[in-house]
Amino acid sequence: MKDELFIYRRNALLDNLCKEWDNMWRACKEDKEKLVRFVMIQQSIPHFLTYCHQGKGLSKDYILKVFGDYVNGKYVGIDVDGVEGGYRTELYVAYNDVLTVSDDVFVSMWSAIPSLEISTCKATKIYCGCSSEMHLVCGGYNSIVVMLFDNSTLYLDDVDEDSTVTIYRYSNDAKVEVGKYCLSDKIKMFDKELRL
Repeated sequence: MKDELFIYRRNALLDNLCKEWDNMWRACKEDKEKLVRFVMIQQSIPHFLTYCHQGKGLSKDYILKVFGDYVNGKYVGIDVDGVEGGYRTELYVAYNDVLTVSDDVFVSMWSAIPSLEISTCKATKIYCGCSSEMHLVCGGYNSIVVMLFDNSTLYLDDVDEDSTVTIYRYSNDAKVEVGKYCLSDKIKMFDKELRL
């Protein structure tokens, strides 16, 4: 468990990541579940996705081998951000199948999801990175926020007119494609600077 984890931490420290991050990393480095929960914190996700994509973090194969019991629907992080109330976060790695999400936070890495259906009346935040492709399907009355990284692609295949989708692109290479069944006129997209 030390090899790629050690390299990831070393790279983060060489890039002057804050002392608070290092202290949190040290506090959970020997416990797989604590590490996964640490990565699921919303302030950690952009850093984790970017470092993995750039080859400075963990590899897809390493995550699946070492942390396989915590990805792709096998583990739900509850209240990982310290907010009480059953706030749910899930991490999907190299996942290539249809999926229905009812989580508050959904993270996708190296995945090609042909249909990511959001349960009706959800306010889900989606992090999409590491060259993922995701086809979004929203029923009515959803409020979705998508954080799109690196060269990942979001397809708005079927978005109900009562749904709102706000997209933040953290890379010029990130793509958004709007399909003919995207009926919502409440689609907004913003380019954001990635600050790690």
